Amino acid sequence: MVKFTEEMKDGLRVPGKGGSLVYLCTSSLDGKPNIAAMRFVATHMEDKILIADMFLLKTKMNIKENPNVTVAICHPLKEGRWWAFKGKAVDIEYGFPRDFDWYGANATDILNEWGDWNRSEPPEEVPPDIVFPKAAQRGVVVVHVEEAYSIEPGHAGEKIL
Repeated sequence: MVKFTEEMKDGLRVPGKGGSLVYLCTSSLDGKPNIAAMRFVATHMEDKILIADMFLLKTKMNIKENPNVTVAICHPLKEGRWWAFKGKAVDIEYGFPRDFDWYGANATDILNEWGDWNRSEPPEEVPPDIVFPKAAQRGVVVVHVEEAYSIEPGHAGEKIL
């Protein structure tokens, strides 16, 4: 079982205006790839990545067809925070059965805790003059991480979890 380190948990905390660059990579059943920059990201339990569903169109369709995803992260200011997390994803939307469970993550718990990311505060490293528009959140993508690799120069491809 994968278990995030504290550094990974900190690096994957991107409440709207984070310093980390996080990308969700998906693929349709016929192999057409899609990559999208993510704006609201957090960890849940010891092995889940949560991503707010605000602008996901192709990404959401791909996840429904093919749940295998990669979440890639790099931090331009902090060395060693270059990771690729691979696993399976589901987009928990409002209207899901409240008892829906995804590898131990309950839909009710996820939506109650993470259903309105817009109220989150930005990390200290973000300049105060950066302002993002407020968006309507439609759900939460939950990624059950099964393995992780380094994508750091000199260590790319090394399995770390």
